[in-house]
Amino acid sequence: MATRSCREKAQKLNEQHQLILSKLLREEDNKYCADCEAKGPRWASWNIGVFICIRCAGIHRNLGVHISRVKSVNLDQWTPEQIQCMQDMGNTKARLLYEANLPENFRRPQTDQAVEFFIRDKYEKKKYYDKNAIAITN
Repeated sequence: MATRSCREKAQKLNEQHQLILSKLLREEDNKYCADCEAKGPRWASWNIGVFICIRCAGIHRNLGVHISRVKSVNLDQWTPEQIQCMQDMGNTKARLLYEANLPENFRRPQTDQAVEFFIRDKYEKKKYYDKNAIAITN
């Protein structure tokens, strides 16, 4: 059983993480799902570093943890490393990286199946990925 001071430390750390996440969610691009642009995402793929809506979170979960690791912004406990990933990336940088080669006339998909195909193309197949954008993430 964890000691009281351990629990208090964990609680304090969790509160700090919640503050950081809510600050990140106030950034303009993070106010919308990185994939379908639904307003007010409450989920995140922390290893990719994007905020996503609940529908897209389900699709990300189906990709497997080797591609996307999903957490709730406010229901789950976060580690410092996971928070750091979110701070390092965010939806703006992720778009520059994963959507760099989207066709000019591209329209975001609306149906569940079309959204799933788009997400798989984007993160699994890296169809629109900018291989030269390493400088963005550093």
